Amino acid sequence: MAKTSTYNIAVGMIVALGSFSYGFGFATFATSIGQPGFYAYFALDPTTPYTNSILGAVNALFFLGACVGALAGGPLSDHIGRRHTILAAALIAFVGGALAAGSVHIAMLIVVRILQGCGLGALATLTPVYLSEASTKEKRGMLTGLHGFFLVSGYNISAWVGYGCFYSKNLTFGWRGPIAFTCIPCLLLAIGCIWVPESPRYLLMKDRSDEAWRNVQRLHHDAADPTDSAAHEEFAQMRAQIAFERTQPSGYWGILTTRSYRKRAFLSCFVQFAANNTGGLVINYYSVIIYGDLGLTGSLPLLMYAIYTLIGALGNLCGLLTIDKTVIRQALLTGFSGCLVALVLEIAMLGKYVTVAVPNPAGEKVAVLALMFFVFFYGFFIDAASFIYSSEIYPTNIRARGMALATFTYFAACVTYVTPVYPETKQKSLEELAAYFGETVVDDTYEKDVEREKGGIEHSEMAG
Repeated sequence: MAKTSTYNIAVGMIVALGSFSYGFGFATFATSIGQPGFYAYFALDPTTPYTNSILGAVNALFFLGACVGALAGGPLSDHIGRRHTILAAALIAFVGGALAAGSVHIAMLIVVRILQGCGLGALATLTPVYLSEASTKEKRGMLTGLHGFFLVSGYNISAWVGYGCFYSKNLTFGWRGPIAFTCIPCLLLAIGCIWVPESPRYLLMKDRSDEAWRNVQRLHHDAADPTDSAAHEEFAQMRAQIAFERTQPSGYWGILTTRSYRKRAFLSCFVQFAANNTGGLVINYYSVIIYGDLGLTGSLPLLMYAIYTLIGALGNLCGLLTIDKTVIRQALLTGFSGCLVALVLEIAMLGKYVTVAVPNPAGEKVAVLALMFFVFFYGFFIDAASFIYSSEIYPTNIRARGMALATFTYFAACVTYVTPVYPETKQKSLEELAAYFGETVVDDTYEKDVEREKGGIEHSEMAG
């Protein structure tokens, strides 16, 4: 049995900075909207529907950029290599983060977050692809699991940075600082790519066998096996399989027209879709606001968000250390079941004790604990397993594009649920809401206002 070399782990940790960059870059805005200086600088009132729409636009368009980055990153990595595409994505995310930190208008922030999302979306796609291709079969789960651990660690570090910046006397730095810090992991990743070898499986796809063998030997060398017999055996199997795969259909069209590829695409996309549908991203993005609604004030929402992401990171760490000894299907089933129980408890507490005229402090505490329970189960059983499963079920000739489709599904769900279809219900009476669904509203004043809004909604549905 081949052992995972220290060099292999070091390379994996450098590449996993791409996951950290995504987690940090995505979560930073969640802490920025908890800073009073953010609203003051952009002249936004946090209690108005307009501000809610602006925050929703920044969020949705970030994921739109991530969708573009995911779909473009797969084909690009098949042309210029995993390493060079990761480098390009890191530089794009670096530029996007720098421009976001220097935003002077809310429209500028929205636009540059799209650019940042494009780079980070590509990193979220290609990091697990590289990790799975560069690892040994014995420790593939652990190395690919670095993606989830580093991603949630990015969430966590971002939360602590936001918590610290809350106490800054410079209110503008309170929200600019965390966004500026997103550039650091991107820059470190770009520099680290100098020492990262190209994926040996990509090199074999390009018929560069000698270079592929040298990289396998470097990555999987075992001091207890001076002749590298295990690496030779692995390379022979790798070369024979990829020689066959090079004769098979490839690209997005190949995935759509080949039955076995379609099945893989469905499984990988659905597991990402299911992971997203637990509500984890929504909870993460609006955690600061959620804790405020649960009665926490001042810096406490930011502190609780930091603790929340820390528990998620610890769950991911437990997951990557045990994933090679567990069955992925069972891990996913356990994770989804645990998240279901946590959400049911959360809903029960919110309904009975929180959203009432006189909130119950004990109920609020249980609601907070339910969120902590949720993120631990998600991190331990879903986060690592979903990305490992999505990346490893594809053959080399379509792995990057297949993972791109899975990640695209993950990001697209974040956009499509909230933006084009669902009408805004805030500050509308229950009677007024009937007009959104084609029913009669007796008061003409309300009905005329809703008709104007409804026209925009129907236009979005027809365009989709």
